[in-house]
Formats: sequence, structure tokens, C-alpha cells
Amino acid sequence: MNEKVLSRRGLLKKGAAAAAAGAGALVAQGGTAGAQSRAAAPSRRFRGWVSRGAGPGRTTLQDLTLRSIGGRQVVVRTEATNLCYSNVGAVLGIQPNLGAPPNTGQPPAAPPAPPAGVPRLQDMALIQGHGGVGVVEAVGPEVRRVQVGDRVCVSGTPQCGSCYQCLRGRADLCQFLGRQGPGDLVPIADMRDGTPVYANSHIGGLAELMVTFEEWVVPVFTKADAVDLGMVCSCVSVAGLGATTSQVLASIGPGATVAVVGCGPLGLSAVQGARIAGASTIIAIDPIRVRRELAMKVGATHLLDPNVEGEQLVERVRVLTSGPNDRLWAGGRNPGGSRPGGAGADFVVEAAGAATVPPKLEAGPDPTGVLPLRQAYEMTAPGGHIVTTSLTRGTLSLPAVMFTIGGRTHHSGQAGGANPMRDIPRFVELLDKGQYNAKALATMVVPIERMREAYEEVAYRTTVTAIMTG
Repeated sequence: MNEKVLSRRGLLKKGAAAAAAGAGALVAQGGTAGAQSRAAAPSRRFRGWVSRGAGPGRTTLQDLTLRSIGGRQVVVRTEATNLCYSNVGAVLGIQPNLGAPPNTGQPPAAPPAPPAGVPRLQDMALIQGHGGVGVVEAVGPEVRRVQVGDRVCVSGTPQCGSCYQCLRGRADLCQFLGRQGPGDLVPIADMRDGTPVYANSHIGGLAELMVTFEEWVVPVFTKADAVDLGMVCSCVSVAGLGATTSQVLASIGPGATVAVVGCGPLGLSAVQGARIAGASTIIAIDPIRVRRELAMKVGATHLLDPNVEGEQLVERVRVLTSGPNDRLWAGGRNPGGSRPGGAGADFVVEAAGAATVPPKLEAGPDPTGVLPLRQAYEMTAPGGHIVTTSLTRGTLSLPAVMFTIGGRTHHSGQAGGANPMRDIPRFVELLDKGQYNAKALATMVVPIERMREAYEEVAYRTTVTAIMTG
């Protein structure tokens, strides 16, 4: 018996193939799927920031022509999108100073060349952007999740609901997340000279229109301001709230002690999530003064500057989390963090990461992010949990016995463990009910024309978060 095997790459390309074959009909879903259809408007023009090549001039604002869609594709008119720090290099053409590998004195090796016939991402015309919010303008004939006119979050993490990870409750690791290479992307528009344009990560938030696939789209039913909604639905806010409230990776119990290492928008969202979850002590750690002060505004109870604390940072956290007594028969804790039951934070969120470029405000003690990562692990109490969320550069060394039998549970926090279809509507509800402060975090709001200016502020850490409106 012959079986036809369809790869996930083939599934991602199915919509584009259908459109190319003339199946460019769109469904305006007023009722059951397929009840109404209308032809795509292939001459629809829109503006988008297109990145191509190398260097600081690689990203330019271009007039684009939308291609027809099909299959599970969705067209979203962008209302707002977060300018994520991890995209700084790709947008501004800034390469981080990686330095030399340890003990070699040699520059780092160049990345391996792609297989023959496969283009490099930097040679493709790409619309960057890790997500955004907007209104659905068109859907392909196979789309069921959203309808034309729906307000949606285009999530930084997809959720297909059918892959190995989704079926096991780990939608944060949906396997479509790994289908974003050069051979997986499909053209969504054309430049004036006919160059095909692709949406990076199947999202492309830095444009007036986003063309994505159904598994990246989450409907949200709210009248919230576009900037506030763009903030709470951003990849960083979802990761911070996911780490502290989704309970997929670990739970913060009422009265727990929490430390957040790094107070960018992800860490500040984690501070808010810890407050919402009922933590009694929330220690915010960041070298930048204005970010520490903002952490106090949104829920932190204690602030620490890693530059001031130096090698005593871990001990300071242990002192702040030692509890009212050390009498073991009275529920007390050992004051030493290395002993079973010793002091330390019950729950730690690491959100520091590596610096792409040196900040113009206060720099931390280690631009690679390795030192704050090690300190975050060591300040976790025996029996406690640490969720790591950052993009760190280098190799981590830990005391072996602390790692093997120290009782600390590490959770690798892609999207903070959030389940997009379940958790993003919950986070929007927190916004609508006034429990999540989005306005405090969205410290810079710009129209599409000023995107590059805002991204430079993000790169040099002179703003906490920048939101681009469509």
C-alpha cells in the first residue's frame, strides 16, 4: 500500500502553491468556513521595512505589492508591533562583538555555508518583526481559526495543535517554530523591481500588512488601545507573563519569593506576573536605574544593582529571602544557600541576555550574559525553580554538586512556556481588567516612518520598549 507523506515544510508552502495554481480565493467567514469567498486584490499596495544584504543600510522602507494568498494564509492589517531587542542586528545591520573563543586567540569561525541551491536569509528580501496585533483583512479557504474583521495577535510562537509538542502540552515548542529557514519561507509580496519579498519567521511585523499562517494567529476579543494591546501581546510580554503565570513550566505559589534578573520588557512583564500570581517578595535586578525604578512601579518589592552588589549579589538575594526565622522545627530555613532547604528565591526568572551593542545607559558587569545567568541559578533556593528566557552568548559553568543534587529545577523558557491560544487571551484579560500595566512599559511609540529611529533607541537601551504603529 502506498502512502503519501507530506512534510511540514510542504504544509507551510501549501498556501502559496495553491495561490500560484490559481486558488487565490479568500474566505470572508461570516458563518461556516467557505460560505463566502472573494478574490484577492493582487494590486494591493502597502509599505514595509525590507531587510536585505549587510551593513547599517540593509533595512529600508519600501512600497510593496501584495501577492494572492491561499490555503491557511491570513492577511492582517497591522495596528501595532513591538520592536524586539533580539532583532536589533537583523534590522540595523549591527553585528555583535563576539570576541575570540576562550584560550585560542583566534577570531570566531564563520557560520557554515547553506546547502547548494538554498539561499541565505541575508540575501533574501525580508520583512523583519516578531509579531504584532491587527485586524484580519483576508483569509485563505482553509482557515478556521479567525474570520475577516477579527482583531488578532500574530504570535511570535505558533501553535498548530497537531504536532508532537502541541499534543503533549508544550505549544511553546510547536514544531512549526523550527520551519522558518530560507527554504521554508514563501513570497508574500513584490518590490517595484519585481523582487519577491518574504515575511521573516512567517510574521513580518514591520509593515502595514502582515501575511502569516493560521497557526501564528490568535483571535483576541477586546477594545483595548492598539499600543497597549501590542505591548501585552508582544513576544517579550508573553514570555514574561508566560514564565510566571501560565503554570506550564512551574508555578509561583502564594507568598513565594521571586527574583527577576534583567528588567527589560520581558523581565518587567515577569515582575508583573509574579505580583499577579501572589508573590510576597519580588526582587528586581538590573544595572539600569530607570528600569529598576520602573520595576518598583509595576510590582517589585526590592531593587538590586548588579554593578553595586558585585560578587555579593547572590548572597544579597539569599538574605532578602531567608524568611522570619531559621528554626527548622518551626518551619524556618537554613540561612546558607548551599544547604538543603537553604535560603534563596523560590522562583527565579532570568531575562538578562547578551548585549548586541554596548548600551548608552549603565552597562551590566558581563555583556555576554553568562555571569547573570550563573548568578540566577545560584540564587535559586534548593527546591526552587529557575526559568531562563534570554539569548546568552558563551558557555556556562556551574558548581557540579549544586547542579547534580542541589535541588534546583531548571526550565528552558521558550516563550516562557506560554500556550499561545490559551494564554494570550488570558493576558489580554489581565490588560482589560487593569492588572497588567502596558502603558508603563511602552516607553516609545512611533509611526512606521520612524521605525529605524526607534530601533536605535532599543539597541542602545535608551528606551524600555518601542512600539511601531501601522
